[in-house]
Amino acid sequence: MHTAPAVNRSGLTLLEVMVALVILGLVGAGFLQAFAGALRVTAQTRDWAQALVYAELGQERLKIGDSESQGDGQLGGGFTRRTEVRAWRPGIDRATVTVELPDGRRFQLDRLVPAQR
Repeated sequence: MHTAPAVNRSGLTLLEVMVALVILGLVGAGFLQAFAGALRVTAQTRDWAQALVYAELGQERLKIGDSESQGDGQLGGGFTRRTEVRAWRPGIDRATVTVELPDGRRFQLDRLVPAQR
């Protein structure tokens, strides 16, 4: 009776290596997508935060009666700000500061103020 010699498999076959590389590639691609999404959200958050700062600055200029706070204006980074004050109720005005982001989105901040007479 003749028996086959025992095969010693101490390494990986080419197929096993290729399957491992495909799995590793898919996991890596998933991480890269998540990282790109996080970068995009971070940039959008930074833009909204800057728009809020510009809108609050416009409201503060209204509080101190700065004559330059009225009308349209270009701001840094491609932002624009528009301030409008109109009657809301007797003795009360509504001050609206609208900041347009570079990509066209808008942020609006409203505040009620005593009427200017």
